[in-house]
Amino acid sequence: MAYAEKNLAPGESIVYRARYHWIYYRTSLAFLLVAAVSGLWWWISGERLGAGGASAVFGILALAFLAAAVVHFLVRRIRASADEYVVTSRRVIRKYGLIAREVEQALIERVQDITIQQGIAARMLGYGTVTLETASETGRLVFPDIADPESFRSAIWGRTPGPGAAAPAEPPAAGTFAGSVEISAAARLAEVEGLYKRGLLSDEEYTRKREEILKAL
Repeated sequence: MAYAEKNLAPGESIVYRARYHWIYYRTSLAFLLVAAVSGLWWWISGERLGAGGASAVFGILALAFLAAAVVHFLVRRIRASADEYVVTSRRVIRKYGLIAREVEQALIERVQDITIQQGIAARMLGYGTVTLETASETGRLVFPDIADPESFRSAIWGRTPGPGAAAPAEPPAAGTFAGSVEISAAARLAEVEGLYKRGLLSDEEYTRKREEILKAL
């Protein structure tokens, strides 16, 4: 069982689990490409050009880079299976490492801003780095090279406190309840408006969230 599942609070559930994009293995792929090119030159120099000494050098290079590709891929694969990027009904969790473990987390309501960093190639291939600015002690959370970062962001912004979330210490007075609801709704609308202007919400997400807030009044 993964770390997130073992550490869920009562009433808490996992709603999204981000995964590394295949670009995470780019160094292994680069080694494999060099091994393939070296192997090709080994065959050309040996079979076509009859250069025995040069052929042996290219053969050694091909085997060396192939071994490096396999070892690097295995190391990255183990690391990828150990790392966890999870959105629950209450928290965002980032867990690194297998033996020496580092865990950072922030409550959903403490996430203040989400930034997706994508170059042209990243947008075409569908991956990016997501950075969360939070009001918790954790501060900034960075999730590199994840697949479909837009879905990860939507999972965070779309969550509300779970059914087991702590209730207010004192119920609001009857005369102030309506006013507090209106102020809360106004604050949420202003927050959604700010996210939309910064490009963090699509037109569809912006319209849906406004409708959800207004229906709750």
